[in-house]
Amino acid sequence: MEISSLTKQFEGWRGYADLEWLFLDIKGLLRSYAAILFIPDARIGSVFLLASLWFPNTGLAGLMAAVTGAITARVMQFTDAQSSLYTYNSLLVGLALGSTYKLDERLMLLICLAAILTVFVTVAIADALWRFERLPALSSPFVLVAFSMIFAAQGYGGLHENLPYDIPPDSIFNGVADHFLLSLSSIFFIPHVVLGLIFFTGIFLVSRYLAFLAISGYIVGHTLYYNLSGLPFSTLTDWAGFNFTLTAMSLGGIFMVPGVRSFLCAMLGAAFAAVLTTSLQAYLSIYDLPVMALPFLLITLTLLTALNKRVTSTPPFLLLDRPDLPEASLERSRLEQVRGGQYNSIPVYAPFFGEWTVYQGFNGRHTHHPPWQHALDFIIIHEERSFRNSGAKQEDYYCFGVPVVSPVFGTVVRCISNQIDNIPGEINTQQNWGNFVLISLYNQCYVLLCHLKQYSLEVIEGQRVEPGQIIGCCGNSGRSPQPHLHLHIQKGASLNSPTVPFHLTQITTVDKSATRLFKFFSRPVENQRVSFPAPNLFLKAALHLPVGKQLYYRFRINNQDWESRIVTVVVALDGQFRLKISSGSDVAFIETDQMLAFYDRRGSHDLFLDLFVLCLGVTPFGEKALSWQDQPSRQLFPLPPTKRFVENFFHWSNQGLFSNYHRYWQEKQNTWLQTAEHELNGFLSKILVHTQATIAPEKGCTQLVLNGKNIRLEAELCGTGLENDIGIPQHITNVYSLFEKNNETTLH
Repeated sequence: MEISSLTKQFEGWRGYADLEWLFLDIKGLLRSYAAILFIPDARIGSVFLLASLWFPNTGLAGLMAAVTGAITARVMQFTDAQSSLYTYNSLLVGLALGSTYKLDERLMLLICLAAILTVFVTVAIADALWRFERLPALSSPFVLVAFSMIFAAQGYGGLHENLPYDIPPDSIFNGVADHFLLSLSSIFFIPHVVLGLIFFTGIFLVSRYLAFLAISGYIVGHTLYYNLSGLPFSTLTDWAGFNFTLTAMSLGGIFMVPGVRSFLCAMLGAAFAAVLTTSLQAYLSIYDLPVMALPFLLITLTLLTALNKRVTSTPPFLLLDRPDLPEASLERSRLEQVRGGQYNSIPVYAPFFGEWTVYQGFNGRHTHHPPWQHALDFIIIHEERSFRNSGAKQEDYYCFGVPVVSPVFGTVVRCISNQIDNIPGEINTQQNWGNFVLISLYNQCYVLLCHLKQYSLEVIEGQRVEPGQIIGCCGNSGRSPQPHLHLHIQKGASLNSPTVPFHLTQITTVDKSATRLFKFFSRPVENQRVSFPAPNLFLKAALHLPVGKQLYYRFRINNQDWESRIVTVVVALDGQFRLKISSGSDVAFIETDQMLAFYDRRGSHDLFLDLFVLCLGVTPFGEKALSWQDQPSRQLFPLPPTKRFVENFFHWSNQGLFSNYHRYWQEKQNTWLQTAEHELNGFLSKILVHTQATIAPEKGCTQLVLNGKNIRLEAELCGTGLENDIGIPQHITNVYSLFEKNNETTLH
């Protein structure tokens, strides 16, 4: 058959796209096997599927239930039908029934019904738990349906019990290790030491910390059970000991940022699970029912609910909105702290325009004493003085009458503007705060800006404000010997409420050498000069990344042949903006009025994307020459595959790269040059690479270069375009016409 005929036939088949739900998503099915142990990897899931077939009766029953659940989710068009949440709960129900009864036509019918019911129960429970307490469903649908089906099966005389596992399992390590592996395999209702070793190996390959939690949780639960019962080993711990393991893994590794407190919570949860397993077994044995995963569910959901009720921002930090593998969560948390400050500190923008100097910082020697030690006082300094002339008048002070802006999004809950401004050197001890504006935040805290100028307020109570909005002018009212601006954040609405830690975000500081250093967050100290940098609109426009924009680059490694790369700006279903590369890898980014920042690198290894993110990383749009520091992910560093594997395997510390950036304007070239030095503290030695990005007005980032030992990466912008969409035609604007000059480079 001719190729053209095949093409036409294929185009005809595409008309049946509406029937796509008939085809099972094999990858999603495989992920459901791995998801039982919190692993988001279809390759590991395929190994687990094969392992489950070690006991064919159980394995086939589980596979049938998983397939039925996946098809049901697609047919009913439930949200995110490819999610492993639907299939792994159905899978567990099938495994439970297959381990109890022989697989025949009667059991197959029951399995199909149970799998379909599980999908509906999953939808209902997942929605209810998330809506009311923002909790995960976990395996609660499986437990509910499995108990129901076991009760139902006991009333059917046509089902035949499966042969019990009366053959002693093979021993590998003897003692506690074998029983740990036995309990791990019991999660899949196929208790065997060899299978447990396969499952543990899968956990270890994906996450060493998760494997550590699995072992630690079992040891804590087993030790407590032994001390309370006096039995070193028992059938209960072999069949239900996985509850200790799952509880520790979920609490310490999946739903909390890894740390000392989250580890202690995980071990406490494992201990609770051990006690609850014993008590539940004593009750359920009356009805000839197994404990299954009920202790794990009750303890995990209880602790997550309790911890989620806290109003303080202290460890352990929950990840209910975005659970992930512990290494990924730790990296995300690390980067958030590097760029956003500490968790227990509230970020705010600078409450002014221009450059101000810190007159008194946290724990200041004048008035910033407990419980009001978390506060900043600002003045304006010119030629080492805060005033002109003799300083006897209010108007002599540079900051007097200068606009004050809101540093936050919030609501004005209280304000006063009728207090008289003091003569310099005098203070009003009766009205300490003078004229002020009190702004309510989303987290039940309040921002106080005080010592404002009399009758200068431009806001009223109940008014919504946003960063940069003028609220009044700097004055000298209240306990203020000279005009200045006081800023603090407090716990309550009362003016004498204790203060809480905060920091300024996206500001520029100037050190003694006059170096302008852009900081993602800063808690400035006394005499430090601080400014809120005005963005360079031309630089911002050059790096603007609207949805649908495409960048066409050519790229090469060590002066080899050029390859093409297409960068497309997309928006994910969760509203996250991402750069997607033609190779399949992508990275998220945030673009604000002040800067462009990249994070959350995903997908296959792509040196071009790593080069792009290292060069631009976090790019502030501020005017003038700037320097700044960042600590991006270690995974961006260009390493040979073998060395990368060693670094990933042996690197345990929560540390990224150390990157120092500098940008300045090249007058002759009419471009900005952004350079950086990136240092990797490797397992064996320190490694350095240098990057350079050339940014041209109206064109964008035209050149990217990385130089290191034995490696050189280059990328050049060839054109920009807009992705083809309904009503929006695709177009490409050449920048250098390199694709026309280099026939060997083609757009893919």
